[in-house]
Amino acid sequence: MSGFGEVLRRGAVAGEALADRRRSGIAAEVEALRGVSAHVEVDEVVLEGRGLLDRWLRDASLRNIGRVRP
Repeated sequence: MSGFGEVLRRGAVAGEALADRRRSGIAAEVEALRGVSAHVEVDEVVLEGRGLLDRWLRDASLRNIGRVRP
């Protein structure tokens, strides 16, 4: 494999690992909220909970899950 190809491969692996850690972190943030659960499915974080939409509209802590702060 060429040097450039190896750099691209390592970059892709590092990016995938970072994305996995980010998804796990988001799921952990959600799990800390009462009445809401989360799990990772492939490359998505799935939120579950009774009245989740209503709660999302009322609760800023839920709306801000996963937001990246500058």
